[in-house]
Amino acid sequence: MDLHRHPKIELRSSTLRHAGFVYDVRREELRLPSGLEQCIDVVVHSGAVAVAALDEHGRLALVRQYRHALGEWLEELPAGRLEPNEAPLDAAKRELEEETGLVAKRWSPLRRIVPAPGFCSEVIHVFLARELRAVPGGGRPHDADEELEVLWRRPEELLADEGQRDAKSLLAAALLLRGADEGDREA
Repeated sequence: MDLHRHPKIELRSSTLRHAGFVYDVRREELRLPSGLEQCIDVVVHSGAVAVAALDEHGRLALVRQYRHALGEWLEELPAGRLEPNEAPLDAAKRELEEETGLVAKRWSPLRRIVPAPGFCSEVIHVFLARELRAVPGGGRPHDADEELEVLWRRPEELLADEGQRDAKSLLAAALLLRGADEGDREA
């Protein structure tokens, strides 16, 4: 996994501190154009996708799953990591089918977001999926380490729910209510 670096930033050193399955951690020493020097540990992530799958009733497909880092079960958009050299739209289609057993006829990008830019390079490509249909037999199996339950909620319900904390899901709900679903294309 590589980091994108700005051409005006002087990289003084970069040391791999941890090589993992999901991410790497690098310690980077750099100098800004002003002369300010920084030493930063950066989580290097390959990127991810999230899918706002909207049915004909205006409801979003969500998956309920356990998130050990928080010690909680969260309701989230179907989402997952990009595989090496995988196009974001292909990953979004794969994740939607794996996590929900659904496929979509119409797709459009909603937004690219950076959830934690202070220490992590992850970029999440958020897509809108419409004209959903269930895949006979449930579609592709989800990852072996996942335990998922599919739920349906309207975007305004997500935003009104004080217990809803997943940022990508809240952002997608807000964008949909704002009318950011222009530019559909058939899959």
